Amino acid sequence: MKLSPIALWPAAWLCLSLFARAETDLVYRPPTENDALLRGDNEGFFMYCDRTFEDVHTQPWEAGTYGLVRNPFRDYNKEVRYSRFHEGIDIKPLRRTADGTPLDEVRPVAPGRVVHVCSRTGLSNYGRYVVVAHEVPEGTIYSLYAHLARTDVEVGQVVGTGNTLGILGYSGAGINRVRAHCHLELCLLMHSQYDRFAPKSNKHGIYNGLNLIGFNAADALLACKDGKPFSISEYFSTLREHYRVRVPCSGPIDLLVRYPFLYKGSWDPCPPSVDIAFTAEGVPIAAWPSDERLSTPKVISCEPMPTYQQNCTCNRVKNSSRDATLTVSGLRYVNNMVRLPAEADSASPSPDGHDAEPTDEADTEPNEE
Repeated sequence: MKLSPIALWPAAWLCLSLFARAETDLVYRPPTENDALLRGDNEGFFMYCDRTFEDVHTQPWEAGTYGLVRNPFRDYNKEVRYSRFHEGIDIKPLRRTADGTPLDEVRPVAPGRVVHVCSRTGLSNYGRYVVVAHEVPEGTIYSLYAHLARTDVEVGQVVGTGNTLGILGYSGAGINRVRAHCHLELCLLMHSQYDRFAPKSNKHGIYNGLNLIGFNAADALLACKDGKPFSISEYFSTLREHYRVRVPCSGPIDLLVRYPFLYKGSWDPCPPSVDIAFTAEGVPIAAWPSDERLSTPKVISCEPMPTYQQNCTCNRVKNSSRDATLTVSGLRYVNNMVRLPAEADSASPSPDGHDAEPTDEADTEPNEE
């Protein structure tokens, strides 16, 4: 019997991922000379944002951390929460010229290979940015370095922590010289075929920020403070589930083939459906097979919150936990995650507008600035 290319795809991907996988975890280091995080000096490490909330102006360093840390509001209990997601961490420069231009060199957080270089400022909210791939036992992890003043590497270049990727800067949306910083992300790749169904405006192939799922880079840096390697599977097992989505399954899911540590139980390449657990930030942390047959993704559980779910899920889930459903952008996010190659080939490109999402990536400077 002759198998079609689509039928062969899962096995081919699995073989490639197994052969490419590294045998040991990596130690991640801060990408600049600024190691204040490792010394407990958060204010000296994270770049602040200018904020005016309830007529009070502040410059909180917390807005430079990862997570729902921007755009404050009060929930039903009058407690302050934050609705805007910051997908990376913003690292302050240590050295500047007399006029305030930063001089800090930006280096890889771990050995890897350069897979994407954007050396023009107008193509992305990231400005100039570099993406490096790192092979670990669980698959390939990607580090992203944004808002660079210049880039000093080429795609395909093998780099170590002593190589310079570029110079820290303030290229990209909404940043000035005073707030120049290195925006760092550590990410999973959502879909290896993303460029087949990306918006027409996509200039970055599969390394568009919308196809990179960022987790907390500061956690990885702190875990490696004493030289201990960072295990992403162990780390993901500690992350808190906020909501769970059941998705129809008509073939192996690209994300789970490349990151099999996410799949719990015996591998089934094509159950009727798959349940995927997400953090509040939208990071997939686990998946299980399901016997239910359905035609469209649905939310099956959601953590109760004293506010609407869209305020605490990056606008991917809406309503209360009792009647939680995916928003338009949430449905797009999940559908893009589980597309099959054949669906990617036949899909119409996503519209250039991304209701409540930025055009190029999941990180932009906040509204509050």
